[in-house]
Amino acid sequence: MIKYFFGLILTLTLFSCKKSDVSSPNQVDYSSFLAKKTQTFYGKLNGTFFSWTFGWNQSQGVAGFENGYGICDTTDPVRVVFFGLTSESDLTTRFVLYSPRYNSTSATEFSQVFSLGKKKLGDFRTDFHLKVYKDNKVYQSNSLNPANEIEILKTEEFTDYSGKKLRVWFRLEGKLSSCNCQNNTSLLSDGLMIAEFYGFKKGY
Repeated sequence: MIKYFFGLILTLTLFSCKKSDVSSPNQVDYSSFLAKKTQTFYGKLNGTFFSWTFGWNQSQGVAGFENGYGICDTTDPVRVVFFGLTSESDLTTRFVLYSPRYNSTSATEFSQVFSLGKKKLGDFRTDFHLKVYKDNKVYQSNSLNPANEIEILKTEEFTDYSGKKLRVWFRLEGKLSSCNCQNNTSLLSDGLMIAEFYGFKKGY
């Protein structure tokens, strides 16, 4: 009886392991997206597809950092880094993604902001914050929509002609508002972004 009992446990254990190894049909495969390196942002806004890609006759990039408390102090290591793309055909069509503020000399704070996983897409300076300028309107994230989400899928530090940079692969979704409120919201879905940040650490 005891041998039968242990045999039953072993069988159930093996069955559960095999079952968990099977990929969920709802799981999205991001492998082709993660293999790309060109700065880009695409997805759907209110069900309409949009796409920005860095390149000639497409979009030009902007990246930098500012003081995390909104004051003019170049010695303060607390920063907000940002990245964006602007359409060459229409300079009013653009987006900017801001990081939460963090101490650029602290490895711990840097890791908290840019570690892999899901983050909050919300208010400027306290969360990752997205502004989209499109069709003569401004859409932005805020903390009043708690379901908003941004996920870091991959990060990579690299060096090019302009110095050291951080490349980040994001997945985004949620509601963007034309005001700091829950009204006039627009749905961002299937959002994927490859961003490049510089000044992400003090001295870079």
